[in-house]
Amino acid sequence: MDSRKSLLIIDDEPSITKILEHFLKKDFNVIIKNDGSEGMLWLEQGNQADFIIADLNMPNLNGKEFLKVAKASNLYSEIPIIILSGSDESSERIQCLNLGADDFMVKPFNPMEVHAKINAILRRSKRYS
Repeated sequence: MDSRKSLLIIDDEPSITKILEHFLKKDFNVIIKNDGSEGMLWLEQGNQADFIIADLNMPNLNGKEFLKVAKASNLYSEIPIIILSGSDESSERIQCLNLGADDFMVKPFNPMEVHAKINAILRRSKRYS
């Protein structure tokens, strides 16, 4: 039985998903989807994610739209989400955090920092649950 948590990564840049998968697959069961609607479909098919990393700018359903849908749903509103963005626009960051993102990271990022943030957020959510 796989005791690792499931990590859903939603990004349309293969280079980003490869880096994240490489760094995170030891500790997480990594699932990659190319855009927000693919990610949402995967969840709606009954798959469980313990954590989501979503890119802000993607085709079909962008990070902000994905956040809105996920946080409005009874099923997914508790899943922690980190948003990745190519822009360090503080208004974007504020909007995402206000929409329910647990963190916001600017590309290029250090994958070790992503890993540390995931662990920190999971520790916090365990404490409150």
